[in-house]
Parts: sequence; C-alpha cells; structure tokens
Amino acid sequence: MENEKIMKHLDNALEKQVPDVWDELNKKIDQLGDNSMTISKKKSFSRRILLTAAAFLIAASSLTFSPVRAAIQTVYDKIFSSEHIDDSGLKSALINGMGQEINKIYYDKDHDITVHFNSILMDDKEAKLLVTYESKKTNLKNYYLDLFEGFTSMNLVVGNEAKKLKNIGWGSRYYDEKANKVAEALSFESISKFQGDEVHLTLKDLTIHGKNGASRVETVWPLEFKLSKEAVGDRETFDVSKEFTFKNETYQVKRVEFSPLETRVVVTGTDIKPHIENGVAYDVFSKLQLQLLNARKIDKGKGYTVDYNKSGVFLNSAGKMADPIFSKAEADGPRDQYVLYFAPVKDRQNCVLQVGDLKINLR
Repeated sequence: MENEKIMKHLDNALEKQVPDVWDELNKKIDQLGDNSMTISKKKSFSRRILLTAAAFLIAASSLTFSPVRAAIQTVYDKIFSSEHIDDSGLKSALINGMGQEINKIYYDKDHDITVHFNSILMDDKEAKLLVTYESKKTNLKNYYLDLFEGFTSMNLVVGNEAKKLKNIGWGSRYYDEKANKVAEALSFESISKFQGDEVHLTLKDLTIHGKNGASRVETVWPLEFKLSKEAVGDRETFDVSKEFTFKNETYQVKRVEFSPLETRVVVTGTDIKPHIENGVAYDVFSKLQLQLLNARKIDKGKGYTVDYNKSGVFLNSAGKMADPIFSKAEADGPRDQYVLYFAPVKDRQNCVLQVGDLKINLR
C-alpha cells in the first residue's frame, strides 16, 4: 500500500477516536509498506510477532522519519490525547509536539503480554512514560501499572542499584475491552538530569484491582533508551505574594510555575497542615482542596472530567480556561503547602485564579 493511502486510511481511523483506533493500528501493522520493507500477514504469525516486526520497521526507518512511521506515531499520540485520557496537561503537550519517541517492544512471556513503550516527556519535576500493552490470553481488564497505591513501581537502574522513583498523582489509564489492550500514561519524578545519557528503567509488578481488593502480578518490564533533549521541557517560575480568604480560612499564593506539561499554583493556608492525633500526623483535605475537587466529575469511560457548572477552583489565562488536572490533585508534597495543578497556558502574563466567586490576579 502506498504511503499516501496508508496515511489517508489512518486519518479516517483517527476521526473515529478511541477505541476504534486500536483496530486500525493493528490493520496497519499487517499492511505496512515502506520502501523495500514490508510486513505480510500470515495465519501462522502471532500478533506478538507482527508487533515486534512493526517495531523493527519503525526503528529501521528512524533515520529518515518516514511517512509510515510518522503515521503510526500519530495513532499513538491520538490515543493519549483522546478524551479517554484525563490528563489535560499531557494532551496539550502531545498536541504541541512535545516528547521523545521510544517505540520499543517487550514481550512478557510468562503472562503473554506484549508491551509497547511509546514515548516519554518531562520537565524538571515530572516525567510521563506512555505505555500500551495487550494480550491474547490474559484478560487485562483489571490489570494496572498502579504507581500510586498499587504494587507497581518504576525504578531507575544505575550500575547495580535500582532506585524506586516517586509517583506523581494517579497517572491516566484507558482499557479497550474489544482489543483487550491498555493505554497508560505513567507519572513519576523527573529524570531530566540524565539528558544525553543511556537510561535503564524497569517497571516492576502489575497490580490487579478486583472485587476482593488488590493483588500483585510479579514481573519486570525493562526499558533502555538514550534520553534526548526532545523529551525535556523548560520550567518558568515566578514568586507571588497574593493573599485571599475563603470560607474563613486565609490562603496565600506563593509561586506560579509554567511548563509544557502543566501550570502549578503553590499555596499555603491556615488549614493546610497535618492533623495530629495521638502523636500521629495525618493529611487532611483543606477547604481549598475540597473546593477544587467539588468540580471533579468521574466518567466511566473518560476518567476525571471537569464540571464547569459547579463551583470549583479554576485558572483563567487571557480569557481561556485551563482545566484542573485532577489526576494530580492528591499528589504528595510538603505538608505545609498545596499545589493546584492546571493544564499548560500560553499567556503567562494574564492569569487569574478563580476560587468559588473569588478572582485572584496572579501576575
């Protein structure tokens, strides 16, 4: 099939959005043709072999960034920028072309899971690894790469030692039952200081969330790649001193941070502190955090979404609303401050924080 026809066919598939895009991607793996390299469909070929062959094709074409390879990457980007992924910061970054393609395949033979490490993007505080995995034998409906409260861990291997990387919020996940395939955007502490170096990561253990609680699937998925400058975005930070009162509590905006992945508004307050009981410190939601979560809506197919008809905490940038990133609303941080996460903004000079009926100019 000619490149032009392949790309046109993919464009038609992309209009259908997820989950149909999985089927179209699988068809393209069977039909790909680029220069003298082709992948033919044979009854004796397993999907794993075809996926691996597609990965080799992608790798072989990486020097020229062929139209076919570009089309495949567009499909993957479409998955992670679709309405089924609830991280508005990630979607914005992908739409703006941020990220380093990895395109590596790993086959977990013990569990018959084919893993595709798609791409990685980060700033100085957070990294996002985009992963898809599928199986012909194992039902993946309740399988998670849960770094937040599951058994899964992301590890950076340096020499003979593995360091567990801290998670940033929940991350995002979408499961397509028809294809028995999962797309996950994993969020963990930044590895930007290794830019230009060979990086060795391991994803250890899967988490099954079922009716009887969580259980562990022991496995290790390794990933090695050279971290390029395309993966890393800059952060711009401004100190702020803006005080406001909300529900009889006093808050102060201390800092605003802008990156291609997010906008962070760092706040302290009279009720942003741990609760001490019997000498033990417990984190409790402040009234500001509860106000943020008030506008959070849970959709079965789309994860966390924003209900703008409800009172909440929003960020307005030059008249345009930046969605809160609810998947990071419970991210760990210093107990004497709270970070409000929003989608990236283009106009960093005209930002207004809206807390209920209050409007606070941040710049």
